[in-house]
Amino acid sequence: MEQLKQLASLAGLQHSYVHANGQLEYISPDVQAAILQAMGFDLTTEQTIADQIRRQQQAQWQNNIAAVTVAEQQQVFAVRLQLAAATASSHWQWQILLEDGQTLNGDFLLQAKDIIEQGQIDDTAMLAFNLSFELDLPLGYHQLTLSDGKQVLKQQLIITPARCFQLHDSAILHKTMGPAVQLYAVRSARNWGMGDFADLKAMVAPLAAAGNDFIGLNPLHALYPMLPQDCSPYSPSSRLWLNTLYVALDETPDYQSCTAAQQLVASADFQQQLAACRATANVDYPAVAALKQQVATLLFQHFQQHELAQQSERAKAFQVFVAEAGVSLYQWAVFSVLQGQLFWQDLQTAAWQQFPPELQNPHSPAVAAFAKQHASAIEQQLYLQWLAQLQLAEVKAECRKQGMAIGLYCDVAVGTSRSSAESWGAPDDFLLDLSVGAPPDIMAPKGQNWGLLAYNPVTLRQKAYQPFIELIRANMRYAGALRLDHVMALLRLWCCPLGADATAGCYLRMPAQELFAILALESQRNHCVVIGEDLGTVPAEISELMQHYQVLSYRVFMLEQKAGSYQHRDLTYPPQALATVTTHDMPTLVGFWQELDLALRHQLDLFPSPAVADSLHQLRESEKQILQQQLGIAQPDAATLVRACHLYTAATPARLFAYQLEDLVLLETPVNIPGTSTEYANWQRKLPQNIETILSDNKVLQLMQEIKQARS
Repeated sequence: MEQLKQLASLAGLQHSYVHANGQLEYISPDVQAAILQAMGFDLTTEQTIADQIRRQQQAQWQNNIAAVTVAEQQQVFAVRLQLAAATASSHWQWQILLEDGQTLNGDFLLQAKDIIEQGQIDDTAMLAFNLSFELDLPLGYHQLTLSDGKQVLKQQLIITPARCFQLHDSAILHKTMGPAVQLYAVRSARNWGMGDFADLKAMVAPLAAAGNDFIGLNPLHALYPMLPQDCSPYSPSSRLWLNTLYVALDETPDYQSCTAAQQLVASADFQQQLAACRATANVDYPAVAALKQQVATLLFQHFQQHELAQQSERAKAFQVFVAEAGVSLYQWAVFSVLQGQLFWQDLQTAAWQQFPPELQNPHSPAVAAFAKQHASAIEQQLYLQWLAQLQLAEVKAECRKQGMAIGLYCDVAVGTSRSSAESWGAPDDFLLDLSVGAPPDIMAPKGQNWGLLAYNPVTLRQKAYQPFIELIRANMRYAGALRLDHVMALLRLWCCPLGADATAGCYLRMPAQELFAILALESQRNHCVVIGEDLGTVPAEISELMQHYQVLSYRVFMLEQKAGSYQHRDLTYPPQALATVTTHDMPTLVGFWQELDLALRHQLDLFPSPAVADSLHQLRESEKQILQQQLGIAQPDAATLVRACHLYTAATPARLFAYQLEDLVLLETPVNIPGTSTEYANWQRKLPQNIETILSDNKVLQLMQEIKQARS
C-alpha cells in the first residue's frame, strides 16, 4: 500500500483534495492503481512497483540539463547542470542565442562548494550544480548552449514578464462590456442555417455603437468537417485551427467570380434546403454541412483553375499560409479527410484508435499513400482553413475600425477530444488512456467526465512547453481577450480511466508556475487580456497564481446568491475580474427563475438521489429569496428580473462585464447541460430571432444603454 502511494506521488497524482463542500476527500488505493495503470505503469507485483519507484526517482538525473528553464525578466536565474561525479568537468563555457540573433557569452568554473544535490543512476554517482546567471535578458524564447570541450548541451531559455497584459497598458481605463455569443446560434437573413464569420463582422458596428467593447465567443476550434454531428465546441479536433463551417462561402472572392456556385445557390432545390436550414429551432449541422460542402467543392475547383493554375497573388498568399502553418495544419487536413472516408465505410472508426493499425500513425507510409491519393480533398480543407483565417482577421480589423477597446473575446477549451487530429498528430503529448473531468460539486452532483485528454506533463516539459505555447498563440491570434476554460487545469486536472465514472478519479499535477509565466509572455506579446474560468473546486494555489500574474477571475452572479456576496460586493466582483450574470453551462436567467433547469435534470435523470434533488430545490428557493430581497424586487416578470440582475452586476468593480444575448431576449432553454451528451441537444439551440432584429430591438438597445450607464 505504501509503495503504491509513493509511486502515485512520484507520478504526480494527489492523494487527497478539498471537495467543493469544504471536506477533505482521500483518493482510494484502487482508484490510484487504476489511474497509474492507465498512465502505463505496471502494478502486477510488489517488485515491479519497487522497480518503477526507483526509475521515477532516477528519472530526474537522466539528463545533464533539462529541456527548458523558465525565468522571470530582471531576476537572477539558475540553470541546473547534472554530471556524473567520476567524469565531471569543472570548466564550462556558455552562449545564449537571443531571439533577435544576438549572442551573449561567458564561462563558469565549478567547485565542490557549488554542489547542491547528489544522486544515483544505478551504479553511477551524480552531482547537481546551479549555474547562476545575473543577466538582464529580453523577454522571449532564447537558446542556451553549454560546453566543456567534450560535450555540447542545449536548453530552451524562456524569459517571461511579471504579469499578463492589462487594458491600462493600452491606456484603456474605463470598465468594459460586451455580449457573449454562441456564434453557431446566430440567425440572420443571409446565413445558411448557422451563424458564420460574416454574421460576426456585421454585428460589430451596431454593438460598438451601443457602447460594447467586445464580443465574447464560444470556442471557434476546428471540429470534424466530415462528421458535422460532433458539434461541441469544447470537444475539438484541433484547438490550433478554426471551425471551417463558420466560413461565409457567399462572402468570398471565389464565390463572386464562380458562376457555377452562384447558379447552384440560386437553384430552387438549393433555396428550398436553405430555407429549411434557416427555419429550424436547432442548428441542423449535417444539413448545413451538406449545403456548404457542395458549394465549397465548386469554389475550390474554381480556385484551382483560376488562381493556382495561374499562380496569381491569391494563390501565392494561400501557399504562403500553408507553408507557414506547418505540420499541424496539414495533419489536421489529412486527418479530417481520412476520418471521413473511414467513418462512412464503418461507423465504428470515428476515433483514430479504431483506424486500421497502419493508419493510426500520421507518419506511416500508408498515411502518405492515402494523402497522395486524396491530395485534392486535403488541399480543399487547407483552402477552407485559409478562408476561415482571412474572414476572422477581417472581423478583428472591423472591431478596431469601430473603436472596440478589446474586440474579440475568445475561448480555449480545456482539452482536445481523444479522437482528435490533435492527439492523432502528437499522441505523446497526451495521456491517451485518461479522461479529463471534474469531481462532484453542486452544479454536477455525479461529477463530470468530459471525454477530453490531458497533456502529459512529462512530455510537455521535454518539449520545452512548445505544445502549450502554440495553443496559446493560436487562440490569441485574433483575440483582445482570451478565456481559459477550467483554468485550474494549469495546476491540476481531474483524471479518470477510460470508461470509469467521474467519481473514480483523482488530480494530476501540472507545472503551473511555468505555464502561467508562459501565458503572461504570450499575453503581453499579443496585447491580450486573460480570463481564467475558476468555477467549481478551486484550490487556493490557483487563486494566488491568478492574482500574481493578473489573470482575471470569472465571477458569475447566479452562483453568488448568498447574503455575504451582496454585503461584500466589491470582494465578490473585484476589479481583477470578468463579471457575468450566467454562463453557457448554466440555465438562462429566466430558466433559473422558473426552475426549468431542475425540471430538465429530473427528466434526464441527472440527480444521483432524490435527497440531492430535494436539497437543490430547497437551495434554489433560498437563492431566489435572497435575490429578491437584495435587489428589492417583488414577484418579477422576466424582463424586470433580467434588467435588475444585469444592472446590479454591471455596476460592480469588475473591469469586464459580459452578458448573454439569450438573457436579453428572455430565452428559457439552456444551450448546454453539463454531464450530458446525447440526452440533450447541446450546442444546437438557436437564438429566437435574426440578429438584425435583435440588435435593432428598442428594448434590447435600451437595456444595453442602461448597462453602459451602470458600468460608468
